[in-house]
Amino acid sequence: MWSRLFFFLFILGFYNVYAQTFVEPCGQVGVIESLEKQYPGFKQNYNQQYLSAISSSKTIGKRKKNIRDTMYYYDTVYTVPVVFHVLYNNSSENINDSLILNQLEVLNQDFRRRNSDTVLTRSFFKDRAADVRIQFVFADKDPNGNPTNGIVRKQTGVTSFGRANGSINNNMKSSSTAGDDPWNPKKYVNVWVCDLSSNGQDALLGFAYPPFGHPSWTQNSWVGDANQGVVLHYKVVGRNNPLSVGGALGLSDKGRVAVHEFGHYFGLRHIWADDQFSANRCLVDDYIDDTPKQGTGSNFTCYATRNTCIDLVDDLPDMVENYMDYSTHACQNMFTKQQSQMMLVALTNYRPSLIVKKEVEVRSRIFDTVIYDQILILPQNPQRELVIEVTNEDLLENVSVEVYNSIGQLIISNTILQNNETIFPSMRFSTGVYVVVIKKSDGSFARKQKIFFD
Repeated sequence: MWSRLFFFLFILGFYNVYAQTFVEPCGQVGVIESLEKQYPGFKQNYNQQYLSAISSSKTIGKRKKNIRDTMYYYDTVYTVPVVFHVLYNNSSENINDSLILNQLEVLNQDFRRRNSDTVLTRSFFKDRAADVRIQFVFADKDPNGNPTNGIVRKQTGVTSFGRANGSINNNMKSSSTAGDDPWNPKKYVNVWVCDLSSNGQDALLGFAYPPFGHPSWTQNSWVGDANQGVVLHYKVVGRNNPLSVGGALGLSDKGRVAVHEFGHYFGLRHIWADDQFSANRCLVDDYIDDTPKQGTGSNFTCYATRNTCIDLVDDLPDMVENYMDYSTHACQNMFTKQQSQMMLVALTNYRPSLIVKKEVEVRSRIFDTVIYDQILILPQNPQRELVIEVTNEDLLENVSVEVYNSIGQLIISNTILQNNETIFPSMRFSTGVYVVVIKKSDGSFARKQKIFFD
């Protein structure tokens, strides 16, 4: 019995000590009870608002209808004819038709971004890559209207059309200098395939001139119609040319010398703008905004970390995957959107008579979107974020929001809503009741609502 009595007294003493030392962490209940005495009915009204706020904050997802939609857009694809003039002094220079056929295939794949190595474009450049929408066909009629396969072969007594005294040599473009006269350069892209070596060294792989009058080049870069076209060293024509062996040739074995030179032919500059020996080479590059500034060419390398110019904002490495760099062919895989636009302008403004066919391609893109069916004002607890949803029609009316606290102070002032869903962060709100007012541009109310943050 004494043990039971001792236990009872111990428990009673414990509760007495606890009651004396207990500290209430929050006086919210007392505040509510006090307000209820001062304003009868406050507690019921408070509970209703709280429950309303909680329930509305849970329905944010239900107020938006997710849909899948299809957007159609239209692209014009331009087709231009190409003629290859193969000039050879010996049989090895008289390259096989298969390499020329393959070269045209490479041009079409790379210009239309249908090359298999697009997967190698680095993630931060993928949204800049573009389909140029220019495609190439072999000329099917010569300037006299006779049928042709678009390949002209001519033996020459010249052993090399490489640089003469350090200067570019255009002798391959005229029969009078043992080359071959161009077909009407306003109607055909002339490509001369010949030996461009100098002193037995494969020192030049190709060259081309930009359109006469093109704004991205100086007048010294323009040449007359007779010299317009592309020149290729015979060892780098086509993919896996058996003569592309060793050194720079081995790194240029995917037919992309032609892709690079066709870029020049349609007005593009090297992405470092050929000012690599200038002290201020990072101030000006290729006049293209979506290629990062680059100070020097990659010189037959493929270094992903290469960054020859540092931008203060949005600094990116050199775009070594660009066809207009000097990177290896295994590294190259893209033109950018602005490069594409530049080439299309060059074609349609400076070389319009080349176009033999225009086709409109209809493309579709499926995308997810959200329909907002009404104005909603939603307190998100516990984040204390204010979420406001408006419809497209409301956005067109330039609706604005104002938020007041419980004593009438302006917390958010006349903010135009520019998106269907706008989130105001927690730093603006403490616990309490707020009034949110949505106004139309004429000053009338579109919505007025109390919200509560706990």
